[in-house]
Amino acid sequence: MSNSVINGYIVKQGAHAFYKMHVAKLASGLDLVIPLHILKGEKDGPTLMLTALSHGDATTGFEVIRQVMEQVDLKELSGTIVAVPLQNPLAFEWDWRNTPQDCYNMNRTYPGTSRGWVTEKMAAVISPLCDYADALIDWHGGGYGDAINYVLSKLGPAEVGTDILADKIQHMACTYGLEFMYGGKPAGPDAAYAGTLSDYMITRGKPAIVAEVGTGDPAVHDKIVPMSVRGVFNVMKDMGMYPGKPILPKSQWIIKSRALNRPNNGGMFYPVVGAEYLNKSVPKDTLIAVVRDPQTTEVIEEMRAPFEETVFLDMRIMMTKVHPGDYAYIIGNLTDAKRIDND
Repeated sequence: MSNSVINGYIVKQGAHAFYKMHVAKLASGLDLVIPLHILKGEKDGPTLMLTALSHGDATTGFEVIRQVMEQVDLKELSGTIVAVPLQNPLAFEWDWRNTPQDCYNMNRTYPGTSRGWVTEKMAAVISPLCDYADALIDWHGGGYGDAINYVLSKLGPAEVGTDILADKIQHMACTYGLEFMYGGKPAGPDAAYAGTLSDYMITRGKPAIVAEVGTGDPAVHDKIVPMSVRGVFNVMKDMGMYPGKPILPKSQWIIKSRALNRPNNGGMFYPVVGAEYLNKSVPKDTLIAVVRDPQTTEVIEEMRAPFEETVFLDMRIMMTKVHPGDYAYIIGNLTDAKRIDND
């Protein structure tokens, strides 16, 4: 049996190795470390990288990775899994999207720099792992009061059918096996979304997808986590890392256009459609939420479905406080979506 070395970390064939990657010493004197799991199968094969929690409030990906590591049979695995289930321990500790010490968004700082802010230092420790991986799945998603379940496939300027890497990314997104995928433009200027780990992987000429999966609702959590665990095994099967064939839904949709719906006014947000509508559609102009003035209690804003066939990819599912411009919905347009029917 031969050992593998991943960025200086050693794992034996047929073993699960665990390391703590040193970043820096904090102001408290405590060591800041990032966990690294390396699972090497009994047989040689490709390397799949799994990452989560660059945003400290997006915890569902952590659970997906945990269950994958628990369920994988190293005797059946051909190749290696490189997993970083907790990219940003500082943001996780405070349940914040950004790092409290410098207010940086970690998923806008890759590949990072060892001489930068603390978030950039953490990114610089993780990004070299991409050199050893053949593909990447990076989890993001909602937390308390939110529900989200789709795959984001970043194709960049390339187009499917004209570029080999773009084709690989789209194929990987479909193989993950959720019903809905989106590979179009971001919600704002491209520059505002630069510095993601998935983009960095793609600049290395390797496929990467973002699993936008998460919720703080236990009922939704128990439904979507198994889908994503299956999605990882689907990708491994497709890469030749695990026996069997991917398990796909009867139909899938590639969303070509979407809307990011935000309230114009702050106040108390009341959803009219609940978590049961995640990945479901409603007709145009359906009332989906209202915002009430917390002082007068009157409705000051209505939010309605914008498309003839509006499908919910991300939704605020609970009565919650909102600020003007907060995330409320990511809504896909089924009218011009591409449908894929699987055997």
